[in-house]
Amino acid sequence: MASAQRAYSESYSGFARSAAAQSRAQRRTDGNAARSIERGRRERSLRVERTGSHGERQSSLLMTAAIMAAIVLVVIAALSFARISLMNATVTTLIEADALSGQIETARSEGVSLEMEQSVLSNTYAINAAAKRLGMAEPYEVGVIALSPDVVAVNEDGALSLATSLKTLAQTQG
Repeated sequence: MASAQRAYSESYSGFARSAAAQSRAQRRTDGNAARSIERGRRERSLRVERTGSHGERQSSLLMTAAIMAAIVLVVIAALSFARISLMNATVTTLIEADALSGQIETARSEGVSLEMEQSVLSNTYAINAAAKRLGMAEPYEVGVIALSPDVVAVNEDGALSLATSLKTLAQTQG
Protein backbone atom coordinates (compact mmCIF):
# COMPACT_ATOMS: atom_id res chain seq x y z
CA MET A 1 0.00 0.00 0.00
CA ALA A 2 2.77 2.17 0.61
CA SER A 3 3.83 1.62 -2.89
CA ALA A 4 0.36 2.39 -4.11
CA GLN A 5 0.29 5.43 -2.02
CA ARG A 6 3.63 6.47 -3.37
CA ALA A 7 2.45 5.79 -6.88
CA TYR A 8 -0.71 7.70 -6.16
CA SER A 9 1.18 10.55 -4.60
CA GLU A 10 3.64 10.54 -7.49
CA SER A 11 0.87 10.50 -9.96
CA TYR A 12 -0.99 13.11 -7.93
CA SER A 13 2.14 15.15 -7.54
CA GLY A 14 2.80 14.71 -11.28
CA PHE A 15 -0.74 15.76 -11.89
CA ALA A 16 -0.37 18.60 -9.44
CA ARG A 17 2.90 19.59 -11.03
CA SER A 18 1.34 19.38 -14.42
CA ALA A 19 -1.69 21.36 -13.23
CA ALA A 20 0.58 23.93 -11.61
CA ALA A 21 2.60 24.14 -14.76
CA GLN A 22 -0.52 24.50 -16.78
CA SER A 23 -1.80 27.11 -14.35
CA ARG A 24 1.49 29.00 -14.61
CA ALA A 25 1.41 28.68 -18.36
CA GLN A 26 -2.17 29.81 -18.31
CA ARG A 27 -1.22 32.83 -16.21
CA ARG A 28 1.63 33.58 -18.55
CA THR A 29 -0.70 33.17 -21.45
CA ASP A 30 -3.31 35.29 -19.67
CA GLY A 31 -0.60 37.82 -18.85
CA ASN A 32 0.59 37.63 -22.42
CA ALA A 33 -2.98 37.95 -23.54
CA ALA A 34 -3.50 40.90 -21.22
CA ARG A 35 -0.24 42.40 -22.43
CA SER A 36 -1.27 41.58 -25.97
CA ILE A 37 -4.65 43.24 -25.45
CA GLU A 38 -2.94 46.24 -23.87
CA ARG A 39 -0.44 46.35 -26.72
CA GLY A 40 -3.35 46.17 -29.22
CA ARG A 41 -5.07 49.06 -27.45
CA ARG A 42 -1.87 51.12 -27.56
CA GLU A 43 -1.37 50.29 -31.22
CA ARG A 44 -4.96 51.25 -31.96
CA SER A 45 -4.57 54.49 -30.03
CA LEU A 46 -1.32 55.11 -31.87
CA ARG A 47 -3.11 54.34 -35.11
CA VAL A 48 -5.87 56.75 -34.13
CA GLU A 49 -3.26 59.37 -33.22
CA ARG A 50 -1.37 58.74 -36.43
CA THR A 51 -4.60 58.84 -38.39
CA GLY A 52 -5.50 62.05 -36.60
CA SER A 53 -2.21 63.69 -37.46
CA HIS A 54 -2.49 62.32 -41.01
CA GLY A 55 -5.99 63.79 -41.16
CA GLU A 56 -4.59 67.08 -39.90
CA ARG A 57 -1.93 66.92 -42.60
CA GLN A 58 -4.63 66.27 -45.18
CA SER A 59 -6.66 69.17 -43.78
CA SER A 60 -3.57 71.38 -43.89
CA LEU A 61 -2.90 70.33 -47.48
CA LEU A 62 -6.51 71.03 -48.41
CA MET A 63 -6.30 74.46 -46.78
CA THR A 64 -3.06 75.23 -48.64
CA ALA A 65 -4.61 74.08 -51.91
CA ALA A 66 -7.67 76.27 -51.27
CA ILE A 67 -5.46 79.30 -50.56
CA MET A 68 -3.40 78.65 -53.69
CA ALA A 69 -6.61 78.32 -55.74
CA ALA A 70 -7.87 81.63 -54.31
CA ILE A 71 -4.57 83.33 -55.16
CA VAL A 72 -4.69 81.94 -58.70
CA LEU A 73 -8.26 83.21 -59.10
CA VAL A 74 -7.28 86.67 -57.85
CA VAL A 75 -4.34 86.78 -60.28
CA ILE A 76 -6.59 85.66 -63.15
CA ALA A 77 -9.16 88.32 -62.21
CA ALA A 78 -6.45 91.01 -62.08
CA LEU A 79 -5.08 89.96 -65.46
CA SER A 80 -8.59 89.94 -66.93
CA PHE A 81 -9.23 93.42 -65.54
CA ALA A 82 -5.94 94.66 -67.01
CA ARG A 83 -6.82 93.11 -70.38
CA ILE A 84 -10.26 94.72 -70.38
CA SER A 85 -8.73 98.10 -69.45
CA LEU A 86 -6.19 97.82 -72.27
CA MET A 87 -8.88 96.82 -74.75
CA ASN A 88 -11.01 99.78 -73.65
CA ALA A 89 -8.06 102.15 -74.05
CA THR A 90 -7.32 100.68 -77.48
CA VAL A 91 -10.90 101.11 -78.67
CA THR A 92 -11.02 104.69 -77.32
CA THR A 93 -7.74 105.50 -79.08
CA LEU A 94 -9.01 104.03 -82.35
CA ILE A 95 -12.20 106.09 -82.14
CA GLU A 96 -10.21 109.27 -81.47
CA ALA A 97 -7.82 108.43 -84.32
CA ASP A 98 -10.79 108.01 -86.69
CA ALA A 99 -12.20 111.37 -85.54
CA LEU A 100 -8.83 113.05 -86.09
CA SER A 101 -8.52 111.42 -89.51
CA GLY A 102 -11.92 112.85 -90.41
CA GLN A 103 -10.87 116.31 -89.23
CA ILE A 104 -7.63 116.06 -91.23
CA GLU A 105 -9.59 115.09 -94.35
CA THR A 106 -11.96 118.03 -93.83
CA ALA A 107 -9.04 120.43 -93.35
CA ARG A 108 -7.33 119.14 -96.49
CA SER A 109 -10.47 119.53 -98.59
CA GLU A 110 -11.00 123.05 -97.20
CA GLY A 111 -7.34 123.85 -97.96
CA VAL A 112 -7.76 122.65 -101.54
CA SER A 113 -10.94 124.72 -101.98
CA LEU A 114 -9.20 127.80 -100.52
CA GLU A 115 -6.26 127.35 -102.90
CA MET A 116 -8.71 127.12 -105.80
CA GLU A 117 -10.52 130.26 -104.61
CA GLN A 118 -7.23 132.13 -104.18
CA SER A 119 -6.08 131.19 -107.66
CA VAL A 120 -9.42 132.34 -109.09
CA LEU A 121 -9.32 135.63 -107.17
CA SER A 122 -5.69 136.38 -107.98
CA ASN A 123 -6.25 135.80 -111.70
CA THR A 124 -6.05 139.15 -113.54
CA TYR A 125 -8.82 138.15 -115.92
CA ALA A 126 -11.17 137.50 -112.95
CA ILE A 127 -10.16 140.80 -111.34
CA ASN A 128 -10.85 142.76 -114.58
CA ALA A 129 -14.25 141.01 -115.00
CA ALA A 130 -15.23 141.84 -111.40
CA ALA A 131 -14.14 145.48 -111.87
CA LYS A 132 -16.23 145.84 -115.03
CA ARG A 133 -19.27 144.40 -113.24
CA LEU A 134 -18.83 147.04 -110.55
CA GLY A 135 -18.59 149.78 -113.21
CA MET A 136 -14.93 150.49 -112.78
CA ALA A 137 -12.74 151.44 -115.76
CA GLU A 138 -9.04 151.57 -116.44
CA PRO A 139 -7.42 154.99 -115.88
CA TYR A 140 -6.48 157.07 -118.94
CA GLU A 141 -3.16 157.96 -117.51
CA VAL A 142 -1.13 156.88 -114.54
CA GLY A 143 0.48 159.47 -112.35
CA VAL A 144 2.90 159.33 -109.44
CA ILE A 145 2.92 161.76 -106.56
CA ALA A 146 6.20 161.96 -104.68
CA LEU A 147 5.77 163.05 -101.07
CA SER A 148 8.52 164.25 -98.86
CA PRO A 149 8.75 162.49 -95.51
CA ASP A 150 7.64 165.61 -93.63
CA VAL A 151 4.30 165.70 -95.42
CA VAL A 152 3.11 162.16 -94.59
CA ALA A 153 0.21 162.29 -92.11
CA VAL A 154 -1.74 159.71 -90.17
CA ASN A 155 -5.36 159.66 -89.02
CA GLU A 156 -6.79 159.01 -85.53
CA ASP A 157 -6.39 155.22 -85.95
CA GLY A 158 -2.66 155.55 -86.71
CA ALA A 159 -3.08 154.57 -90.36
CA LEU A 160 -1.58 156.63 -93.21
CA SER A 161 -4.05 159.18 -94.58
CA LEU A 162 -3.67 160.21 -98.23
CA ALA A 163 -6.15 163.09 -97.98
CA THR A 164 -4.39 164.65 -94.98
CA SER A 165 -1.00 164.12 -96.62
CA LEU A 166 -2.21 165.95 -99.83
CA LYS A 167 -3.56 168.84 -97.76
CA THR A 168 -0.25 169.13 -95.95
CA LEU A 169 1.61 169.02 -99.29
CA ALA A 170 -0.64 171.77 -100.78
CA GLN A 171 0.00 173.99 -97.76
CA THR A 172 3.77 173.52 -97.95
CA GLN A 173 3.85 174.25 -101.73
CA GLY A 174 1.30 176.95 -101.75
